Amino acid sequence: MPGIRILSEQLANKIAAGEVVQRPSSVVKELMENAIDAGASDILVSIINGGKDEIRVVDNGAGMQEDDLLLAFEQHATSKIANLDDLENIRTLGFRGEALPSIASVAMVEARSCPEGGTEGRRLHINGGEIQGIEPISMQPGTHVTVRRLFYNTPARRKFLKSPNTEYRHIIDTVRRFALGYPELRFKLYSNDAEIFVLEPADLKQRITDVFSPLYMQKLIQVESADGAHRINGFVGGLDLVRNKSGEQYLFVNERLVNDRLMNSAVYNAFAPMIERGEYPFFVLKVNLSPRDIDVNVHPQKTEIKFRNEWQVYHFIRNTVFAVLRDNLRVVPGMGEMPPSPVFNPPLYRSRDGRDSQQQIFSGNPPQMQLPPPPPLPEEHPLTKRIEQFNQNRVDSAPLTESRRFAISLWQAHNKYIFAQIASAVIVIDQHAAHERILFEKALKTFSGTYAQASQQLLFPVSLELSPDDFSLLADVLDAFEKLGFSMRAFGKNTMLIEAVPADLRSIDEGRVVLEILDYYRERRETRPNKLYNMAASYACKSAIKSGDPLEPAEMQNLVDQLFQTESPYACPHGRPTIINLTLDELDKRFKRS
Repeated sequence: MPGIRILSEQLANKIAAGEVVQRPSSVVKELMENAIDAGASDILVSIINGGKDEIRVVDNGAGMQEDDLLLAFEQHATSKIANLDDLENIRTLGFRGEALPSIASVAMVEARSCPEGGTEGRRLHINGGEIQGIEPISMQPGTHVTVRRLFYNTPARRKFLKSPNTEYRHIIDTVRRFALGYPELRFKLYSNDAEIFVLEPADLKQRITDVFSPLYMQKLIQVESADGAHRINGFVGGLDLVRNKSGEQYLFVNERLVNDRLMNSAVYNAFAPMIERGEYPFFVLKVNLSPRDIDVNVHPQKTEIKFRNEWQVYHFIRNTVFAVLRDNLRVVPGMGEMPPSPVFNPPLYRSRDGRDSQQQIFSGNPPQMQLPPPPPLPEEHPLTKRIEQFNQNRVDSAPLTESRRFAISLWQAHNKYIFAQIASAVIVIDQHAAHERILFEKALKTFSGTYAQASQQLLFPVSLELSPDDFSLLADVLDAFEKLGFSMRAFGKNTMLIEAVPADLRSIDEGRVVLEILDYYRERRETRPNKLYNMAASYACKSAIKSGDPLEPAEMQNLVDQLFQTESPYACPHGRPTIINLTLDELDKRFKRS
């Protein structure tokens, strides 16, 4: 082993850059934090090629003299803390003094700054951490930082960057977070010289509407409470804003956006009686605590914090949000209450006198019951072959024979499962999983050109307003949507006009289905990069019959017919079973008859 040595400043900065600067959005975050800490009221962010070629952040905050501008790019140089007591009382977003030198070590940087009240500033050039020169320049007070060719001198890091559109969406998300955290400030975002948004100073509710969509305005519920030194204010979304993706959950602690699973779960638990697993409510909440009750110096990017009394804060957030939902939505059961369980009324079981036997079943005096014999199954019934194959694949089920063939008597339980009686068993079909399998295989055949998906023209086109990142993602997969039977076109800034939908689509809320498909696709594209497979699975999941949808007998029959005509009828695209086979032997064992 070589002897211990002190790393050079340039190498130390590159190592620090690996912690602080992960992608272009990391640079945007650090520069925007500096602008806000400098007291800026107007912040402009401009990017080229998703930030891979250029990032420019311009602010009108307190600028710097020449000496301070040079010191700002030295490692661990900061104006925000001076001693240990300051570290325990942090009130700024940045304080570690590592961002600027880390960025400068892996990019070409030009920094201009002019102090408040001045008309002449200084322009500093740094390439790969080495100062190239500094010169006077005429400018307005404030600071302009331009970062070009990020990771140009670390090609291994640069090749791991995603496509320009993906990096662009990460930058949109970063700017949006600051815009929500500081609605009193003006924010501008440009990409490739095109305006993405200009957000004027506003109150938080208006800012949420400006960032997302005007549709949010009427669906926000205000949250405001105080308990000693703990204060919370902001908004949660109504049930119409619940989505199948995480990402629209914003929790600020002392004006700092943090990713804290425990505190986020406090809000999720408040929503628990109203949303299903895998669904995420919308919220923008600001919690204010004493700076001495939190430690923000636990993560290089300052996105995580520690709480002195985390469970106290957890219960404060959870109870506040729960009370607001209870008072405004009026559908949340009281604390400790359980919603009534639905009752299944089996339609086939009748007592001999013809009366419904449900009351007698639970009275302790079981009546004599008989099952009416079903009519014979036609010789060429489309289910015969599939059911025989299904039974033959199960070692615990006897195959159908001519003498034991029965018609398929279908009934629905809890608007969720379809029961079918066959020769020596009962099969249970998950209606959502079954429809998923059907739609998934149709979608794959559509993409391969072996099946033509029918479209249904809408009488009135639906206007779908999207956030800039959702609009960008939809543009990336618009060709796949069109093959599935959707017809959409751009209609103004960040708006799509839906003119036709697949004929198989059951939902009457076309815009929400498109958003749900987009969310599902976004969540799974990292783990399964096959675009068309993901789109097929996303379309199938979000367009299928839902658990809880009542079905007519003809609809159930059609669903079962189509399921057994698929290539893999026994599992949905995610691997969950579509069918469970309950043999008479299994039922006899459960009732201790054998």
